[in-house]
Amino acid sequence: MSAKSTIKKFNAIAEKSEGELKINPYSENYEQPKWDKAASNYARPPPGSKTEKRGIRAGDYVTREILFLMEVINENANGEHPNRCVKFGPLFYTYAHYSDKLVGMLLRARKYGLVAFDGEMLYQRQDDHKDILMLKTLDEIKQTMRYTGDPVNCITFV
Repeated sequence: MSAKSTIKKFNAIAEKSEGELKINPYSENYEQPKWDKAASNYARPPPGSKTEKRGIRAGDYVTREILFLMEVINENANGEHPNRCVKFGPLFYTYAHYSDKLVGMLLRARKYGLVAFDGEMLYQRQDDHKDILMLKTLDEIKQTMRYTGDPVNCITFV
């Protein structure tokens, strides 16, 4: 190798290290980043990172879990659509055999317009009498629900 190529290689490594130190909050060279909240990558992990892959896997899991929750609600609900509902108490005890994430999945399902219930949160025993209303039929959900690959808004309806 020539001296010029060695110097060029050294300078490239030094610039890379300096850039890494600027984004490391424990470094003396740390510079507070200026975030553009309107940017498409705001509050997102770097593309191709392990964090992004974990988020994608989690989004896929949430999609499958919400679909399963809607199947359980459909099996245990009373009435005909659009008034098909189930009480939170019986649903809690039925769903507890499968998963401990009922309330979180109900909140996500409400976010996507699949269920409706009174209040911001549901608590065991305290809210056992509250109705959880299915807003879409199970067939509608299965036919139109798609996983987007985006962990934040993982479900879309086509």
